[in-house]
Amino acid sequence: MDSIEFIKSRKSSREFKPEIPPREVIMECLDAAVWAPSPGNQQSSKFIVLTGSSLKQVCETIETHYSECMDALEKIPEPSISPETLSALDDRKEETLRMMISDLSEHDIDLQKVGNGNFNFYYAPMAVLFATYPEKLHSRLKAAAAALENFMLAAIAHGLGTCWMNAVSICQEPIKDTLGIDPDLLLVDGVAVGYPVVDSPLNQFKRMRLPREEFVEWRD
Repeated sequence: MDSIEFIKSRKSSREFKPEIPPREVIMECLDAAVWAPSPGNQQSSKFIVLTGSSLKQVCETIETHYSECMDALEKIPEPSISPETLSALDDRKEETLRMMISDLSEHDIDLQKVGNGNFNFYYAPMAVLFATYPEKLHSRLKAAAAALENFMLAAIAHGLGTCWMNAVSICQEPIKDTLGIDPDLLLVDGVAVGYPVVDSPLNQFKRMRLPREEFVEWRD
């Protein structure tokens, strides 16, 4: 498989085997994360690996605080985007959700359990939190996101599955309190990690991408 096809092979896994990946494998994936671009070579990203009781604590924290954190988030004004653009983005999201629900319903999947997976890393045996120190230009935030992507690609090379978890950034203050994390850190997001159940319908959902021409502007 060439590098482009390898990148395209990345997908979200939502059902995992209980086996915890070996520490040395995860460290190799995190080494790939370390080599992501870092503005000014600040190397400000931090990676927090969770298993066992620490993972359970974080899952319980997210479940307990998710609603109140979302309520607080919704009070923050949205950035200004044209109604047409916002509508197009929302439509894509809703269509993807509709397709996923339809597909899972055909396989008699417990949709409530799938929904709860958003709060507990889809029952994966491991999670990695990606963090950095905030600053007004968001350069460190972007570097941490690049590190997260590098990690997920490296995980594929080791036969692992991953899923990017937005609940971590939403519930970051309670999570930091639970784990005693440096309050100066910004939790960018988390990643569920484990060996995927390959034949699970949750891992067979056909992803959709618009033609690349939809995203590209050429300006000479």
